[in-house]
Amino acid sequence: MSRFEASRYGGSTRPLAVVSNREPYLHAFDDERRVTWSPTTGGVSVALDALMRERGGVWIAHGAGDADRDIVDEADRVQVPPDAPTYTLRRIWLTETEERHYYEGFANEGLWPLCHVAHVEPVFRSADWRAYQEINRRFAEAVAAELPDSGTPVFIQDYHLTLVARYLRESHPETPIALFWHIPFPHPDKFRSCPYRRDILEGLVATDLLAFQLERDRRNFLAASRAELGAKASRSRVHLNNRTTSVCAVPIGVDFDRIRSVTCDPGLDTEMTRLRRELRIETPKVGIGVDRLDYTKGIPERLNALDCLFTRWPKLCDELTFVQIAVPSRSKLESYAAVAADIDCRVAELNIKHGHRPTDGPIRYRTSALRVRRLVALYRLADFCLVSSLHDGMNLVAKEFVAAREDLGGVLVLSELAGAAQELHDAVIINPYDVESFADGLELALGMSEGEKHRRMRALRRVVAGRDVFRWASDILEGLEAPTSWPPRQR
Repeated sequence: MSRFEASRYGGSTRPLAVVSNREPYLHAFDDERRVTWSPTTGGVSVALDALMRERGGVWIAHGAGDADRDIVDEADRVQVPPDAPTYTLRRIWLTETEERHYYEGFANEGLWPLCHVAHVEPVFRSADWRAYQEINRRFAEAVAAELPDSGTPVFIQDYHLTLVARYLRESHPETPIALFWHIPFPHPDKFRSCPYRRDILEGLVATDLLAFQLERDRRNFLAASRAELGAKASRSRVHLNNRTTSVCAVPIGVDFDRIRSVTCDPGLDTEMTRLRRELRIETPKVGIGVDRLDYTKGIPERLNALDCLFTRWPKLCDELTFVQIAVPSRSKLESYAAVAADIDCRVAELNIKHGHRPTDGPIRYRTSALRVRRLVALYRLADFCLVSSLHDGMNLVAKEFVAAREDLGGVLVLSELAGAAQELHDAVIINPYDVESFADGLELALGMSEGEKHRRMRALRRVVAGRDVFRWASDILEGLEAPTSWPPRQR
């Protein structure tokens, strides 16, 4: 198994079927109609791709690239990663109407705001729900067609596909199925606002193992299953209709070794120099934020804190450049378009207020994703990294930043409302809603001694290295293969 022993996957090396809405690799046409490829952005895709590159199997996902159909074979399959294939990607096709109702509608105007405490009201439409059911059934049928045998473990991802396990059981009643819920799970009182909550819960308890990021989410699910389904629920089991589902909290990690290997690349210094030039960074200090462009990430709140900091210390504008990377996401939705417009305005206002023109103030704002090597170079440039989520299941940017700091430099400034704050206690913890104390946290990060930075980063790296993506996968798959022995053995 290359550099990872079989024991890291619960003692098994058998191939795996991963099911997710987002595909790990996307094919697109360039300006000259040549096919290009790129990995999709987001910590979840990166983490699962790392798992599949080591274990092998099939990944079933929605094909969203404009050249995706041109690359697949007659069975809608393609071998990935494109430059060094190790597993199969099976693509599912959606029409624009289906995507609007299933993905944009029910999943991201309904379930996403329902699960995040971010002051956006969820919207539930019957047409969206019907499309959601249909697409979940289509995914289940594709999984059934791809399974080499009934013993192949199926690993479903997230809130887009809550019904897949239930539909898959119709043809494969004995197949071991796990689902990882990456986002927060709402309190039962809030979950009650979803008119289709019983169907969703019944879909989730059709799994053998259901995993969440945090104990809070696990408790909320158990309470909801009792209240809505009348299920018998213990601390780690749900019993309903002669089925038992193990329920656990297993925080996701990053591919620590892969990121660390990039930090050892002799060309990384050149990449850092190139980024400084491209981003016009001429100040001795650099702060960064790396996010999807989403209203849960607290980007306006961090800009408010930076405004407060620069107002307190006007000379800091000549000493600090803040780089915000915000990758567009779900831009067709009004709530996302609104936050994107708000950020555009705030950045321009701050650069005028604390600089001379919008192009030469202290904020550098980019809306394009960075590949791993450039992203690690950006992490290494930073004196601090801001993660100011208003509510987050985990936030892997926080862990990626720590993994990239082999030099023990840099300070992680982390929202107490991000799931990562439950593990990364040596970050500078802030409340994104409290502008003054948020600015205090930035001052603390900027004024921290090298010795204190090293002490904190060393402690953070122990946590992140000790629970990387492979440990996360091992715990879940071990629990799936031996659900009665949950929790997994201590390492």
